[in-house]
Amino acid sequence: MKYLGYLVLFALLIGCNSQDSISGDDFFEDEEYVAAINAYSSYLETHPDHIKSLYNRGRSYEEVGEADKAIKDFEKIIELDPKNISAYLSLAKISYNISEYNKVLIFTGRAIDLNENSAQAHFLAGRASHQLGYLDQALESYDNAITINRDFGEAYLYRGAVKVGKERMSSACEDFKFAKSLKVPEANGAIKEYCK
Repeated sequence: MKYLGYLVLFALLIGCNSQDSISGDDFFEDEEYVAAINAYSSYLETHPDHIKSLYNRGRSYEEVGEADKAIKDFEKIIELDPKNISAYLSLAKISYNISEYNKVLIFTGRAIDLNENSAQAHFLAGRASHQLGYLDQALESYDNAITINRDFGEAYLYRGAVKVGKERMSSACEDFKFAKSLKVPEANGAIKEYCK
């Protein structure tokens, strides 16, 4: 009888913890990031290696401006799963946002090693290379992103910006116009400024 009581208590605890994960997913989907963080944190107390909860909590931390905590979650994911491309790309995005462009190249390089067809990884590598002044490398990365995803509007926009830096105005304007056709809002300003 005593054993049955422990079993019921254990089942209830598992059920509550599982509910925290589901609640976290619901809050995350509804963009209620603080509530999502709390639900995921509760779930992770008993399931510290649950990758989806770690990832979504990390994304939630990003959304509320707590980059350091997000980085810890993404690094934990890579510890658990060294082939997790999403974690590398998230670390690359955070590194870009805090102007650590060399780190972006490291994280995107790892993502590309795992999946050379990641348009997002090539795009982020292009953005970092562009910021570092490596225009040829940036151009190559944007070309790769576009080859993989022909509808990657931002890649056209930023490739056009690199071409402006290389004084290839006609080709830059083609990219800006293509970006505009793909509904990239900043393309209008680029066309007005460079395509007269």
